[in-house]
Amino acid sequence: MNLRRLLNSILYGPLLLFCPLLLAQDAALEQRTPHQLQASGIAKIDQWTAYVRRTGDATSTLSDLSSADSDLQGSLALFLQKQDLSDAAWSAMKIADIHRLTNQWVKAVSGYQAAIGYAKTANRSDYETKALARLAYAELKAASSSSALDHAREAVRLGEHCGNAAFYFEALDVAAEAELQQQNLVAAAADLDRAIALKDQVSDKQQLYLGFADRGDIYNEIATRCDYKRTYQVCSDALAKAESDYTTAIAITTELGYDFISQLFRQIVKGIDDRRAILQQRQSGDRLAETVNLFNPQKANDVLVSQTFNSSRLNATDLALIEQTDRELRASMTRLQQQGLLVQDLNPVDSYMRGLIQESGGNNEAALTAYLKAVDLLEQDRRTLRDEGERGSFLEDKVKYYEYPAFLYLQRKQYAEAFALFEQSRTRVLADMLASRPLRLRTPNERVLFAKLQTQRATIAAQQKTLFDLTSAGDREQHADQIVRLESSISRDQQQYQALTHRISVETPNLQELASSTPVTLDMVRQAAAAGHYDVLYYVVEDTSLLLWHINGSETQVLNVFLPHAQLARKVKALRESVKPSGDNRPAPFDEKAANELYLFLIQPALPYLKSEHLLIIPQEELATLPFQALHNPETGKYLGETFEVSSAPSATILSTLKSRANIKSGRLLAVADPEQHNAAEEVRSIGALYPGRSRVVALQPVTKAELMPWINNYDLIHLSVHGRFNDKDPLLSFLQFSPTASDDGHLSAAEMFGLPLQRDSLVVLSACESGVVEETHSSEVLGMERSLLYAGAGSLVLSLWQVDAGSTRIWMETFYREAQTKPPATAAKLALLAVKARPEYSHPFFWAPFMMTGK
Repeated sequence: MNLRRLLNSILYGPLLLFCPLLLAQDAALEQRTPHQLQASGIAKIDQWTAYVRRTGDATSTLSDLSSADSDLQGSLALFLQKQDLSDAAWSAMKIADIHRLTNQWVKAVSGYQAAIGYAKTANRSDYETKALARLAYAELKAASSSSALDHAREAVRLGEHCGNAAFYFEALDVAAEAELQQQNLVAAAADLDRAIALKDQVSDKQQLYLGFADRGDIYNEIATRCDYKRTYQVCSDALAKAESDYTTAIAITTELGYDFISQLFRQIVKGIDDRRAILQQRQSGDRLAETVNLFNPQKANDVLVSQTFNSSRLNATDLALIEQTDRELRASMTRLQQQGLLVQDLNPVDSYMRGLIQESGGNNEAALTAYLKAVDLLEQDRRTLRDEGERGSFLEDKVKYYEYPAFLYLQRKQYAEAFALFEQSRTRVLADMLASRPLRLRTPNERVLFAKLQTQRATIAAQQKTLFDLTSAGDREQHADQIVRLESSISRDQQQYQALTHRISVETPNLQELASSTPVTLDMVRQAAAAGHYDVLYYVVEDTSLLLWHINGSETQVLNVFLPHAQLARKVKALRESVKPSGDNRPAPFDEKAANELYLFLIQPALPYLKSEHLLIIPQEELATLPFQALHNPETGKYLGETFEVSSAPSATILSTLKSRANIKSGRLLAVADPEQHNAAEEVRSIGALYPGRSRVVALQPVTKAELMPWINNYDLIHLSVHGRFNDKDPLLSFLQFSPTASDDGHLSAAEMFGLPLQRDSLVVLSACESGVVEETHSSEVLGMERSLLYAGAGSLVLSLWQVDAGSTRIWMETFYREAQTKPPATAAKLALLAVKARPEYSHPFFWAPFMMTGK
């Protein structure tokens, strides 16, 4: 168990006690009034809590809680007898607090639910707010995170106008805890920023130090992202903010005399110093790597490739965590166990930590057992989450739980077992959504409601990110008006989101069902490759190396390419920058050096094993937006797109759900153009001529979203030549531009595309700008139009990676459809690329490499 998890539990009360409380009998109970009993019980709880937080000793004063429970039970009975539901709510809440403090979470949940009922009947929105917040916290501990988040949001909604700033503060704090548990860090930070903005209105210093500590947790979590994303300044700033918040919490707990809690905070601050040192070492290492030629190959032999794997691949952060656990935490944990405060329960974090310690000691067999236990527990926890938003954030910081045992299997050449673990951690949420689709989208109404749900969620997320950027800047007053407007808008949108989820639960409860997908096996990928006559290149981006899996129908190779993540990211960025259009929509000078080096790192090692002319790429991290066709072989002088047919898929499991080939020759075509977009009308008319009697071509008049929607279901080839725009605040708000109306801006967002009535296994071609740009999370979830269209039913996609040129796009599209009448789609895409590249004015990759095909 790491220190942050340990402290988080102690802040709200001790961990598991070994025996239930025995209720003491108070002989004077009947002589006291219900208010006296209530006050006495609350005073005993406060006395016990303060003593534990001061000393860490929870066992010697247990009789205080037993006596408090007796007092409060007596007061509750008397209040109910008098029909005083307001005071009954308060007593019921305090009884539930005792269950919470002793980790009797199921009883706590029931107690808070009773308190909510009393408070609601008594019209005490303040008590209802507090009880809802504490119910949410108890549900988090009882592994009911979905309900916890719903109740926390309801507490925030009520708390905003309940008249008690401290209760509203607690509601926001618990909402942040619920968001943090799902790794939705931006939303958690937004909640806590709103809470801490109330600090001058909150006199309860215990509530204040919890708020500052929880916000410190969030910034600490943000800093851990540098374990896999080299955003050094962001992580350094986050560590500074975390240290500041923990220091404030130390000052408050010191003032309150909570010596035990203060000392735990000081250990966290020491851990921040250790992480800062590791961060600086990594940054120095990356800078040093830039000065040597090790990662600037000019020929194949310059790339270090092996088929062996290190006996230990623990990174500096993991080693520091192990050292901290052994050195600093062991004494605290031993003391807590002696006091009856701590039992090492089996959870993913503990099992993972045991694996780290075993692997660092060279006991790989025991490490593998512990890692696999962590994976099994993670999978159980993941399945309890009810929707894709929760599951998506859940795995974001847990990918290494799957990767560490996978590497131990690779050392043994157990490729099937290793592949299964890598695939388990990859694009699982989209795979779950595709598995759930037959249960969910059975009627037009369900499609509309689901698209509305996605849009509302994306809108809230984008606003929370903007709010986070403003509040993280450190000058809240400078942006005060904008922050207030955003907070009000977020609150309003969250209420609408809750209303929509309630409507869905009543009208179409199947939309809330989310199945758990089963990842494909290595044998299944081999069989599909043999049937489809393609070679799979499957990439795993690691901290210090790149794993390149080559899989075809007869063999599998796993190649360990020495290319640190920071170097890979830098080269991908350089290549992408060189194919972006400038202000006059002309390309920048192409970075052939980056194109050569990326070819040598990403393609050349697998070249001797390739058996087909079709490469099916399964990328990860930055590779998801890399134009693979533009990689350049320095030995032959050919680009990858000239030599091979290239297509891609987000994961092997999702690839398995896609139809073998789109039915382009005999399909029915819907082709829509923006008449104001240069060459668009000519493009769709030319394509439409290939489908006489089987097409609907709209080229000369503007089309609204309302007109488009009913057309789509009648066609299995959808071609849209309209403007597009990627939204980096939330990729699901990226959109295609259609004709606006008085009530609609004409934006068909990626979120709305979830509800498109596509025929199953349709081909969707978006020749718009940036339609294929995605944001890929650390757990390989692709966020953007690709995700939405696959869910809506597309079996193949052709999307653009940047703002395209109208003239070259027309040639590419016309050639693609013409060749696809007699050839497979991937072959047609290659021939389209060659047709554009053959024109001297279009020789730059900007013109011929923007389109990437998703599918087989």
